[in-house]
Amino acid sequence: MRTTTIQDSDTPARAGRRHRITPLWVNLALGIPAVLPLHSAWLLLTEYRPCAWNTSGYSSACGDANMIEAAGWHRASVLLIGGLGLLLVLAVDVLFPASTGRRLRHWLTAALALPVPYLLTVIAFAIFN
Repeated sequence: MRTTTIQDSDTPARAGRRHRITPLWVNLALGIPAVLPLHSAWLLLTEYRPCAWNTSGYSSACGDANMIEAAGWHRASVLLIGGLGLLLVLAVDVLFPASTGRRLRHWLTAALALPVPYLLTVIAFAIFN
């Protein structure tokens, strides 16, 4: 007597959908610590622009001492944390899929979700302030 097994037809579809959504969730999770360098870069380009890259000290005409001191912390944040974040994104979105044989297209497309947590934070602060 021959027995047949019934296979669930949407199991492969669920697995394929999960493999397409995983890069999105990973990049959203990487976007949370990326809020600090993104916000620091925004402040350097807007509020601290006169003093952002000025290293001449207090004798410059770029504002008071607090502005110069705060710009230094934002420079360090952009350079150190932003650089480490870019290395992490490179490892996760390019090197990991390449070494495991996964498609780069899904991971590189999902990298567009990196600034989403920062944009949501900016929108929330704009609404509630």
